[in-house]
Amino acid sequence: MVPVIATKFDQIPYAGIRKVFQKANELEAQGQKVVHFEIGRPDFDTPAHIKEAVKIALDKGHVHYAPNNGIPALRAALSMRLQADKGLNYDAETEIMVTAGGQEALYLTFLSLLNEGDEVIIPDLCFGPFALGIILAGGVPIKVPLQPDNNYAYDLAAAKQAVSPRTKAIIVNSPHNPTGSVLTKEQLKAVADFAVAHDLMLISDEAYDKMLYESSYISPASFPGMKERTIVCGTLSKTFAMTGWRVGYIAAPAAVIGAAVRAQQNVMLSLCTFAQHGAVAALTGSQDCVDAMMQEFARRRKLVLEMIRQIPGLELPGIPQGAFYAFPRITLPHVTSAQVADYLLNNAGVAVVDGLAFGEGGNGHFRISYAVSYEDCQLGLERIAAVMRTLA
Repeated sequence: MVPVIATKFDQIPYAGIRKVFQKANELEAQGQKVVHFEIGRPDFDTPAHIKEAVKIALDKGHVHYAPNNGIPALRAALSMRLQADKGLNYDAETEIMVTAGGQEALYLTFLSLLNEGDEVIIPDLCFGPFALGIILAGGVPIKVPLQPDNNYAYDLAAAKQAVSPRTKAIIVNSPHNPTGSVLTKEQLKAVADFAVAHDLMLISDEAYDKMLYESSYISPASFPGMKERTIVCGTLSKTFAMTGWRVGYIAAPAAVIGAAVRAQQNVMLSLCTFAQHGAVAALTGSQDCVDAMMQEFARRRKLVLEMIRQIPGLELPGIPQGAFYAFPRITLPHVTSAQVADYLLNNAGVAVVDGLAFGEGGNGHFRISYAVSYEDCQLGLERIAAVMRTLA
């Protein structure tokens, strides 16, 4: 019989984070209290004024197909926020489109840019769908190591060695998943200069652009001459606790948007219409809800960092400055990160993600997402401390 499944799916595993999430849910179904440090999802409810906007949209009958690139009001709101928050000028008609979350924004970007065999430089460590989305689009991900002792910046000397005639783009992600690091202006500029020097497109994953604790956000698209070679992929998921709404966007040169819209027409046609009306309310309404959520994340972050420092067998290579992640390194010589992650879940009811899920550079680490209550942060880290003392 002719093989049914395309061979490219031999390189597409099921998501490691989802496997942990599923196992954690099974333990909870058995009556066990599990602390969910595995999912990068704000635990807050979507703010009330955003939900109210959707109810109004439904009552007005906004239930039919939307334009492939998103409703005009949402593209205008995105243009306004990009200018107000990042100093970026994008035309709402030709340089912005709405996507099903930041993940589809990345995938449509890869589909739009890549011919079969084209290469994209990605960081090792990174969000898993970077590599897998590139493969699905027919490209080849080229992993380049990061520097834990230098704010998890790219090793640009290694990146230079990785460039080939097939290299089409380089990805930067700051604030960074899984480490929570935030690149300095100089480090971002170095990546931008690298893209110019090697004539590459720069894909900027800006999913956590409002989640910084000690600095202001800088997009590489803001550097002189970079707008025309930068593709900004963003999402409302994290900022407004709208993960289930699936609202993201691409801001890019008109030619890229034109290709991405044509891909969108044939992938999912358009995004849910009434959800887009809620997104307009999120972007144009009061941002006090964002500030309140960030104040609570900052409170949790302080607790998490203080407690990790006291746990034997763990250390933090750097202090996370953004997102809601910590990425401690295991210093015990006789256990692997996979073993520790499994032991924490099965014996302590704490779900963390083995660092290997984010690349070879994550070996010996695990990711903690403190997108859970303050009380669960404390409980989870107390359980981790007890396990690490036992293993030590």
